[in-house]
Amino acid sequence: MDKNKQKHLSASLKDFYSKPVAVVSMELILSIILVIVLGVFAIQPTLVTMSELIKEIDDKKDLNGKLATKISQLQSAQNEYYRVENSLYLIDEAIPSQPELIKVLKIVELLATENNVLINSVGVPNIPDEKISQLSFAEISQQPLAVSVSVAGDYVDIRAYIEALRKSRRIFEVATVTFNVSENRGDQTLQASISLNAPYFGSNL
Repeated sequence: MDKNKQKHLSASLKDFYSKPVAVVSMELILSIILVIVLGVFAIQPTLVTMSELIKEIDDKKDLNGKLATKISQLQSAQNEYYRVENSLYLIDEAIPSQPELIKVLKIVELLATENNVLINSVGVPNIPDEKISQLSFAEISQQPLAVSVSVAGDYVDIRAYIEALRKSRRIFEVATVTFNVSENRGDQTLQASISLNAPYFGSNL
């Protein structure tokens, strides 16, 4: 480029920037750049806050869904409880909160009478405390009320007696049954030694 052209370009630029329009354009561009920079720095915390709020809202929606499910399950459980409420006493009769030794012995005797067997003897190895404060489930399974019964009668009647014990509303576990024949003055009698377990719960469970 020759010197004349350079001088002409310099003069043209000098003339352009000396005009107010050029000055205003530069100030406008700088202002826009400044606004954009400030906007980015000013908006960024707001965007972060909005993101956190959106996440919190989503978490609360999820929590509300889980709570609604729990409430529905509780309502179903409550409705089921109301449905069987009048029959709950059967649970206490089946496995009471106390050993209830006297009641157990009465049931053993009553069922023997109903099935035409004769009770020779009844034994309780350990007499339980009827005032138990609390037992764990492990202790319950290991400490049922143990009762041994010796009966005499026909085989069919003895078998019916054992089945009656098993089907009794008060739960009995027939642990062992041992048969033997005794003879007295030429008469033979069938006898059975029966070991029973009667489970029960602690009163504060």
